[in-house]
Parts: sequence; structure tokens; C-alpha cells
Amino acid sequence: MTKVMITGAAGFLGFHLARSLSSRPGFQVICVDNFIRGESDKYFSELISKPNVTFINCDLNEASSQSMLPIDVDYIYHLAALNGTQNFYERPLEVIRCSTLPTMHLLENYGQHGTLKRFLFAGTSESYASTVTRFGWPVPTDEGVPLCIDDVMNPRWSYAASKIHGEVLTAQAGRVYNIPFTIVRFHNAFGPRMGDKHVIPDFLTRAKLGRFELFGHEDTRSFIYVDDAVSATVNVAENARCVNQIMNVGGANEISILSLAREMMRVRNFEGDIILHPSPVGSVKRRAPDLGKLQEYTGFTEKVDLAQALAITADYYIDGRLT
Repeated sequence: MTKVMITGAAGFLGFHLARSLSSRPGFQVICVDNFIRGESDKYFSELISKPNVTFINCDLNEASSQSMLPIDVDYIYHLAALNGTQNFYERPLEVIRCSTLPTMHLLENYGQHGTLKRFLFAGTSESYASTVTRFGWPVPTDEGVPLCIDDVMNPRWSYAASKIHGEVLTAQAGRVYNIPFTIVRFHNAFGPRMGDKHVIPDFLTRAKLGRFELFGHEDTRSFIYVDDAVSATVNVAENARCVNQIMNVGGANEISILSLAREMMRVRNFEGDIILHPSPVGSVKRRAPDLGKLQEYTGFTEKVDLAQALAITADYYIDGRLT
């Protein structure tokens, strides 16, 4: 039996990862969450009712929470964080707390036991934003880029700064405790049940009401459907070449936010004029990952194209269907 623990399992990536791993023979999945961002909905209830899935409701910000967690786990996928662009601006202290303290507590706890096959830390493409914007670093951007903070006064940096801190924590705890780790910098994964406060669900939710409003229309991003993101994440976690490595996980095709909105309208046969708004202050204009390392180490390629992925996501946000 392979025992896997997923923090933030009621959240977006955590839920889809847990659902995928729980379908594999011989896997026991421990889901950890406190619902600060994740949802306690019928889909999560169905997940944790599976015989090989256990749910632990605890706040990983508290050091005492570690006593509630099993020690004999093989893999930890540490995805717990307070994400969502609006949260970066409106709840920066909570964003920092939820992205920093759990990482420290988990690494200190499990580092003392020396049983982990892999500790996977969920980093973010937000960490690249300042280097690209300030210094004109190439896009697509590879994992070797130096990381920096553009403006400590801008609350948007609450998330990226705490995630950079988490990378340093993971790398140095890995060195001190001899923990095999992998840092994954996710680039704009999307799909059903990703909550709100992101461009795709926000646009679809407004479109359902007949309002076609878009923020940051001139910006470009590369998007990856959640099933592909989960597949890539498991690939790097179980791949020996990815031990103590930083890996980009994202989509190969860069697209403008305006083109993205037009594609969302096309797959749902919406008609109307799109009202355009500027990006929030501090938003990076271009973001796309260099996937050369991911492809070389794992052979990963995407299987779900953008149109199909947007259609599935729209089914969830407009019709309430999760397949």
C-alpha cells in the first residue's frame, strides 16, 4: 500500500489530485484541509467517502496540528495555501500565514522521522513576475531564473513572496533532514471546482448573468487543464530524476486574456460585446513556462486542448456539472 497525504485537499488542485490518486490500485490517500479556501461540497464528500480515503480536518497553521497527522506516509503533496488574486489584495496577512507556517511545521515534523519518499511543494509562477517585468527576463521562462520581489508595499506580493519563502524552506529542510523534495511552479492551471477569484471562473460566472466583463485583456498567459496538471505533478513526484529539482508545470501555448475570453464565449455560443478593464496594479503582462525540463525529465505532454478544457469548465460554472 502506498500512503499519500495531500494538504489543501478540498481546494482546486488538491481535490483533483486526491480524486486521481484514490482511483489507483494500492493507494491510500489522506486528505487534509480546514476549508479556509477549499469547499466542503458534495463532490468532496463523495471523495472522502471512498474506502481508501481518509479526511483530517485541521489547521496546519498551528504547530499542534502535526499530532493529528500520520507519520508513516510515503508522499506528501503540500498544496495548502490561500490562493486567489483578490485574496492577495484583500487578505494579505492571511495569505502569508497560510503559505508559510504549514510548510515549516510539516518539514520540521516529517524531517525528524526520515521516512518520506518525496515532499512535493506547490510553488507558483507568480514568483517569476518581478524578474520578467523589471529585468526583461525571457518568456517562456525556465526554472533557473533568479527570483525577486518587485514592491514589498504592494499586497499582491503577499502570495509570491510567501511561496518563494516556502521554496527556500523546502530546499533547506531537504538538505538538513535529507528529505527528497520537488518544487513545482504551477502556471495557471484551471478547470471545474477552482473556486472564484480567477479570470476563467470570474468571466464565466458573469457571462452566465449576461455580463461580459474582462480584466487584464492585454495580458498573456499559458493555461493548463487540471487533469494535465495533476498528471504532470504525479509524474515529477514519482520520478527519480526530479528529486531535489524545481519543475515548471503549465501549458505550452501562450494566449492573450482577450483571446481566452472570446474562446470561452465561442464554446458556449455567447454573443455580445466584451467590456474591457485594465489589469490590477502589479499584474505581470506576460507569463508562460519553459517546459523543456519537464519534457526532458518525464516525457510529459498535454492531452486536453484549450477549447475542450474551457467547455468542460463552462459546464461546471454555468450548468453545475462535474464530470
